[in-house]
Amino acid sequence: MDVVTLTDTQSRIDFFHQAILENLRYWNSWIEDKTANVTALDRERNNIVRAILFAFGLDDGWSPAYRLLNTISTYMERRGHWETWNQVLSHAIEASQRNEDMTSEVTLSILLARLMFQQGRFKDAIGYYRRTIRISRKIGDYFNEARACTNLGYYYVEHGLWYRAKVLCCHALKSFEDIDNNHGRAHTENHLGILYIKQHQWELAQHHLEQACSIWQTMEDNHGLMWGYLNLGALFSDSEQPGKALLYLEKALHLAKLTGDETTMGRIYLNLGLAHNLDGNLTEAEISIRQAEAIFQQYANTAELARTWDSLAAIYFRRGRRSEAILLLERALEVWRHLNNKIDRINTVMKLIEYELARENREQAVKWLEEVEELIGSDLGNSSYRDHQSRLIEVYRSLTEQAAID
Repeated sequence: MDVVTLTDTQSRIDFFHQAILENLRYWNSWIEDKTANVTALDRERNNIVRAILFAFGLDDGWSPAYRLLNTISTYMERRGHWETWNQVLSHAIEASQRNEDMTSEVTLSILLARLMFQQGRFKDAIGYYRRTIRISRKIGDYFNEARACTNLGYYYVEHGLWYRAKVLCCHALKSFEDIDNNHGRAHTENHLGILYIKQHQWELAQHHLEQACSIWQTMEDNHGLMWGYLNLGALFSDSEQPGKALLYLEKALHLAKLTGDETTMGRIYLNLGLAHNLDGNLTEAEISIRQAEAIFQQYANTAELARTWDSLAAIYFRRGRRSEAILLLERALEVWRHLNNKIDRINTVMKLIEYELARENREQAVKWLEEVEELIGSDLGNSSYRDHQSRLIEVYRSLTEQAAID
């Protein structure tokens, strides 16, 4: 039996360093057959995170720490441990730079960009995606360049920058096809499907989403398939086919529970609420949206919380609880202002206009209309504002009619 002597500072430092490395070896071995065991990971999460953070200060600890970080990353993101994981990834990027490991820096940057997008930190997310593209091109990492392009394209879809989104996603799709990467192809087909939903090109959207689902089914990727079903549900809700929407959303919910993705479960419940509302089942709609709200509150996801309030407002308004509906919309509006999310801010203000007009509160409707006009400005001809154009025409007509009556 070896005897460890800790008689001086250096020997104690060496012993501590060795203990860190042994701890990393243990956790890398432990986690090999537990990546799908959510219960085990929940129990040991804090110990694993500590092991990773301790190792960042050691030159010979970087490689095993990065390996463990990569293995647990999907779990941390899906379980909604976003603040903790943000800090770990930020420290990891600094460590990769100290170790001059550009390959790892690319992967870490894209993980942090995706996480920041989910946290609603959109400006930071764009910066990390652009950084990823730049470094990937420098080192010839075609997969991660395409991965960053398709994810950035998805960001632009959500913010109404549809031309940029299509250019980035089409570039990514060609790159994934060139390197024969089905994982990337499926995600990009999914992003294009979302783009065409926004543009109300239903057949194109369905085609791309079904392509994505087909690839995920072939790969036996339940998590990817969950997203495909979720977006098909959104497609059929937006095209006013609630029966089909509910069918796909129930499938998505089953897969979310199977994979332990609680944060996406919130989005599915929110979409179930929208589909039930469309189907006229207000009780089920409110139950589903309240389930979504509880999840988003648990993980402090302010952007999705604002969407739940927006959706609850529609139900309250239909039930005659008009003042409560307006208060919910005003809460959502504050979030969009804080996040500088122009598209959702406009959508919420448009609803406020319509609700105030329904209450015959012309003066307040005009105030909200002025805010919309200021937000849209000279961009009214932009295709991403197509829905708003027809709604604004209806608003102007209603205001004119109310003025005539007055």
